[in-house]
Amino acid sequence: MTQRLRIEGRGPVAIALRLFLARQGFAPSTIAHEAFAEPIPAGVAARPLALSLGSTHLLSRIVALPEAAPIRTVDVSLAHHGGRTRIHAADLDSPTLGCVTRYAALHDVLVQALRRVERTTRAPSRFAPHASSEPGEADEIVVRADGDTRSPSARTLDFDQCALLAEVVVERDAPGVAFEHFTAQGPLALLPLPETRRRALVWCSTPQQTARRALLPPREFDDELLGAFGPALGTLRLAGERHRTPLQRRLAPREANPRCVAIGNAAQALHPVAGQGLNLGLRDAFELAQELGTAHAHGMPLENALVRFRRRRIGDRAATVGVTDTLARLFGWTALAPIQSVAFDVLDWSAPLRDRFAKALMFGLRSG
Repeated sequence: MTQRLRIEGRGPVAIALRLFLARQGFAPSTIAHEAFAEPIPAGVAARPLALSLGSTHLLSRIVALPEAAPIRTVDVSLAHHGGRTRIHAADLDSPTLGCVTRYAALHDVLVQALRRVERTTRAPSRFAPHASSEPGEADEIVVRADGDTRSPSARTLDFDQCALLAEVVVERDAPGVAFEHFTAQGPLALLPLPETRRRALVWCSTPQQTARRALLPPREFDDELLGAFGPALGTLRLAGERHRTPLQRRLAPREANPRCVAIGNAAQALHPVAGQGLNLGLRDAFELAQELGTAHAHGMPLENALVRFRRRRIGDRAATVGVTDTLARLFGWTALAPIQSVAFDVLDWSAPLRDRFAKALMFGLRSG
């Protein structure tokens, strides 16, 4: 008798898990998941998603990738000081380091793929007809995905930052280049988008500064952004609405129930620096599906797979949280600016160190 699975969450990580599970032989009739219940809020739909090369490899197993702008170079710099490092895909013998798409585009291709899976199987119901018990019975496996980690027992780090999200049109583009510019108040990223000369802006600063910038007249906003980022792309012009989101790192406590597991934002909500949150969540989804598939194929209780999954994900999760926490806070320590500048130059000169760091961001730190 197949144990039932319940997936909580409607975002890309939750839907990707469904599709990975389909590849492992799980029929839709064995899974409870309300994937299509609500429309995406406008502020979320337009959000840029930086997909690492590893994530594109995982996603290509289950969907045709949405329209996206390739990232071939990451240009990292430090405001008001020397020091710069550039990571090139060519140095890693790779065509790209990843790509940038919008949340709505990725969500749409995942939803369409899931609808195709459900139509193909023609499942008569959401649950296998073997049992008459209600959802929530003792043997049900619950996966919390894309949810909120805000609970009294979550480990929280407040960065005293908010992110301002918007799109801008640039005077002269640098195709394939993603810019990450570190300021004393937080990182400022300008990421390529599929449209020519259009960039996604992720500007992290104090909540007060972010609130003020969100209300600036467009021309004043453009001038302030140019002053903060510099002339690398020429003039910058705001295009569309601005959205704000507070920034905290939140780590969910370990589930007391051995039949429950958290992945993606339900397990760890990260600072957006280096764009690692979704990539870590997609690796969670893939690894969990692999472990559940193995248990399913061998007729083992699925909770055994959860034990192996937690053990297998410790290294990747801890390393990614550590890197993003450090990058989000380190450059706010102005007294260390000269050392930071030298560190950037050393990273740029040391190809082995730079490439190792790049590969960790592209594929994660696998363990187990």
